[in-house]
Amino acid sequence: MIRKLFTILVALILPVCLYSSSGWLIGVEGGYSYSLINTSTGWSGTYIDNGHGFDAAAIAEYRVNDYFSVTGGIRYIMKSSGYYKENSSGAMVDDYIKMHHMLEFPLTLRLSAEIGDFRLYAGAGGYVGVRLFDVHAGYSESLTFNSNGNKIYEGYYEHLSIGESGNLFDAGIIAEAGVMYRLNELGYLYGSFRYQFGLTSLEKDYRLAAHTYFSNLSFDVGFMFNIQRGEE
Repeated sequence: MIRKLFTILVALILPVCLYSSSGWLIGVEGGYSYSLINTSTGWSGTYIDNGHGFDAAAIAEYRVNDYFSVTGGIRYIMKSSGYYKENSSGAMVDDYIKMHHMLEFPLTLRLSAEIGDFRLYAGAGGYVGVRLFDVHAGYSESLTFNSNGNKIYEGYYEHLSIGESGNLFDAGIIAEAGVMYRLNELGYLYGSFRYQFGLTSLEKDYRLAAHTYFSNLSFDVGFMFNIQRGEE
């Protein structure tokens, strides 16, 4: 699945790169990410809610011409969800946040237009990703009491292989839009909005969350350095 998606992306974008380039830009960005959860659970009284997180990325943009460009890079993103479970009496027995820390490799094709010192763009593409580790924090009846007499789950564990409760790899599609402001020949300050639709489940064959798909809305700010100054 992931290999096919990446092959399709390269096949669509590579021909565009055969035209003459008007320059390269490199930059960094970061911001807020909101996780939208689509899940099926195996137990009654079990709920999984949307979560909050953040992301940061190193991005490179290849300007094909005045209207088209190809972007790629490396992105860290936290995909989080809230987990809640009630017993037969309606009492809460589990209430914790699960945070997936992911490393992604996005690739998008952008269409843009300049208006004075501003450049507006919209793009689409896809990403492949790998899970770095997970963090759980919250309350769980299934754990032992701490020194204060409360049952607390606050765990950290590395997730370097596909286990019973999760997939190591992730993949999806991207839609994005943003506005860039030119700062002389140095580069562009910009803000962007991105929607990522997950195609793979981060949970696999797990009785508490049989399948959990993450889609993310992200709002980022960043700066792109023009590394071929004077050519625009």
